[in-house]
Amino acid sequence: MHRRTFLIRASSAIAVTSTPMPPLQALAAKRAAGPLAVPEEGAGLSPEQWRTLDAVQVHLFPSEPDAPGARDVGALTWVHFVLSDPKIDPADREFIKAGVLRLQEIAAEEHGAPFLALASEQREAVLRRLEATPDGARWITSLLNYILEALLTDPVYGGNPKGIGWKWLEHRPGSLRPTAEKRYFLL
Repeated sequence: MHRRTFLIRASSAIAVTSTPMPPLQALAAKRAAGPLAVPEEGAGLSPEQWRTLDAVQVHLFPSEPDAPGARDVGALTWVHFVLSDPKIDPADREFIKAGVLRLQEIAAEEHGAPFLALASEQREAVLRRLEATPDGARWITSLLNYILEALLTDPVYGGNPKGIGWKWLEHRPGSLRPTAEKRYFLL
């Protein structure tokens, strides 16, 4: 399935046209900006687990010349924001961590190396094996949902930096957007 088809089906709140999207000049500058800022230990995950989570998100939703990827839309920052929310069900936090741990186990069993050290084809095989487990498909779907949330959220919440996802989808947000002082969790 093409990314455009996936987005149309997955996000019914956004109307996506079938015309090609123009290149995003800002995307190249962002990609060249430097290495990923991995969260410190937080939300129950270690820095290595955060890097693994980032690698999975990038594998699931890679950057393309005319489309932002998971890293471009701040997907890892968004997951950190959501999992660090004290109001989140602790089971959700544990579910994400358990998925990372299971992914690392599969990578070690099949390739004798951490997921981060694997080539793209090996990562795909590990993710396919994880997907075949009882909770694996649900875990991958959860990560895709977080990526889409980061793509579509107002930048004030940490995803979709500078509206990059909105620009790609040619979406114009409403004029009454929240300010940092008026984010929903502060009200």
